[in-house]
Amino acid sequence: MNRALWLPCVLVAACGEPPPPAAPATLKVQAPKLRPFLAELQARSAAWAPPNDATQRELRELGDIALQLMPADQRTAARAERSLLEHKDAWFVLEPALLHEQVAVRRRAAWLCGRSNQTALQLPLLLRLKYELDAENLVWIADALLRLGNDTGLAWLDAAIGAEATAQRAGQLAVEALRARGATLADEPTWADVQTALRERTAKWLATGVPSLPDAPPPEPVQLAARLATHLATTQGTQLRPVDDARYVLRRAGRLGLPMLSEALTATEHYLRTMALQVLAELGPTANSTVDAVLPLLGDPFTAPYAVRTLGEIGGEKALPQLRSALDTSDSELRAAAAQALGLLGDRTGVPALQARLRDGNETTDVRVSAAFGLRCFGDDAEAEAYLAEREAKQDYHQPMLVRLRERLAARAK
Repeated sequence: MNRALWLPCVLVAACGEPPPPAAPATLKVQAPKLRPFLAELQARSAAWAPPNDATQRELRELGDIALQLMPADQRTAARAERSLLEHKDAWFVLEPALLHEQVAVRRRAAWLCGRSNQTALQLPLLLRLKYELDAENLVWIADALLRLGNDTGLAWLDAAIGAEATAQRAGQLAVEALRARGATLADEPTWADVQTALRERTAKWLATGVPSLPDAPPPEPVQLAARLATHLATTQGTQLRPVDDARYVLRRAGRLGLPMLSEALTATEHYLRTMALQVLAELGPTANSTVDAVLPLLGDPFTAPYAVRTLGEIGGEKALPQLRSALDTSDSELRAAAAQALGLLGDRTGVPALQARLRDGNETTDVRVSAAFGLRCFGDDAEAEAYLAEREAKQDYHQPMLVRLRERLAARAK
């Protein structure tokens, strides 16, 4: 007998039956093809050059008048404002003015941005939302975003209507924005009518990333690419703020960033792949068109758990066979991510496997919590609910994560 065959036979005879196969370490998926991408991002960022010196001087002169930094008669002010808004490089003075120390100048800058038709300015406006402290200026920034075709502003106007100091201005701008989007409102709509219309369109924006403003002009391609590339390239460093800024803007840009984020998934730089996956997951259904770009990363041991989570969030049903098999890998992070993804994707075929993970006392708490969440995604489940409630009562699991999972379940129940 061939010795290579003989030894297994002896073991089987001695033990009665072969031991169960060990769980595979990773998913059996072909490794993705990756390429260096950081240098390309830096090149795209540098491809967008500022205007020449003479144009810069002209724009500063127009900007000083239009931003009301320099006194001028009404006719001169109107001509300067019109000339600035019609200039293709108006961004050169409007963008830095959003950071001016005088709040009146920042308000004026936001107002001008909204009327510039330079839709790439929505990216610095989005970042300004994160840092602006003046409540009224937040209203003007939201209005500017809406005029440029970014529906993130709808939720901000909704919130501002709820504050006495900004309610009147926010309500007026909200009515204008809604009517520009074809909403049917009474001549004198109630606050409730306005807020209902805002929330309906906000929900659609979050689900699709497509602005509801008809005929919104697309951003200038080179400028948009440069701005997006600059944000993504900042993730190479160790400072947290640039990374957080990039995520903040990209999460709120709708579908504008999807093509470049898809490219970043092929980067040899692991932090670019990770960043792109995190942003796509946060975009949720808006990023559904990137499923095919995410799938190859199931074969990347470094980012596979992120890829699994992302597929669950963006609606990657075509990956269900791989996600089910991820429950059987030796990587607990991968198993936990798969358990949540199967629930989010409504995969009832995976219910028995989720139940098995939940009931396995030797399984990690992360995986069992994720399995309970996955089961609760299908509706009431006494066993899964009891496990989550026990973690909450004993406070033996990361409480912010439990809160987040509860919020997700509540949102699905609506």
